Amino acid sequence: MSRSGSGLVRALGALSVAAALGVGALPAFAQSAPPASSGGCGTIDFQLANPTPGSRVEAGSDIVQGVAMATNAPGGATGIDHVDFFLGSRDEGGVSLGSAVPGMTAGPFGPGSFQATVDFPTSQIGEHDLWAYAHSSVTGQESVISVPIAIGEDTTKAFATQPAPDSGQMMCLGAANGTNQTSVTSTTAPSTSTTATQPATTTTASTTGMASAQMLTLEVGNPSPGDTIHVGAYNIIGRALDKSAMSGSGIDRVDVFLDNRDQGGMFLGTGSIVNNNLWSATVTIPNNQTGLHNLTFYAHSSVSGAELSVTVPVTVAP
Repeated sequence: MSRSGSGLVRALGALSVAAALGVGALPAFAQSAPPASSGGCGTIDFQLANPTPGSRVEAGSDIVQGVAMATNAPGGATGIDHVDFFLGSRDEGGVSLGSAVPGMTAGPFGPGSFQATVDFPTSQIGEHDLWAYAHSSVTGQESVISVPIAIGEDTTKAFATQPAPDSGQMMCLGAANGTNQTSVTSTTAPSTSTTATQPATTTTASTTGMASAQMLTLEVGNPSPGDTIHVGAYNIIGRALDKSAMSGSGIDRVDVFLDNRDQGGMFLGTGSIVNNNLWSATVTIPNNQTGLHNLTFYAHSSVSGAELSVTVPVTVAP
């Protein structure tokens, strides 16, 4: 079955999804919109943690998870009044699957997160695009993520006519200078593809246990490369697993550092596996560390003891 859209993935303002979970991409978690001053969705932090690009979802009821927040919302509100899900592009006749309201719908990743049960039609087995639209009640803009998925079918069969998708795009609707669109790499890929104006996310296997580290997957859905994050409490989501694990994710922790751990980076906290190989962490960004930094993440395997690290360049603002 042909895909029902062109395959867009994530418009993080603060996730830029994820990139989409390649959530995560998390999801893709796998991506960053231009700053607000450029007319983009830079004030919207939006990411899908589940499903990720190229993943399988079950026909019938399945769960969609992620984070959506307007960073310029007053009074601690999320600033997102609804996140709508469609099978195929909404503007091209896509099928409505349901909605979520961040902050009102129970979410697994803290403030601004959402979790919604949507109904994937049993008549649509095969390859499609899941589109998600996060609407800001502050600016009226929408951050849009589109991820390729397989409904009720093994991904190797669903994508048999072409390689399984490892990337997508994100867009911003209602941007002052038109529609902004950004390519994003699936979070299942070892690195995040960004536009030329964005720094790249780097993924590095540990020098010890290199062969075992090749079995690890670590994805960061929020923040995205080039994002501006603010001091204080900050929620991070992603996906991590050891493919050699007989059960569970095989990952016992994801350590978060501000800059490289082995070069004197500051330890911020540890993320834990939530479910479906998704991990989350709430860390505190110090108010004396504003400026350019690298958030560095280290996933540790409980199976082999190997580590995989991912570095995301960010700007820390007051």
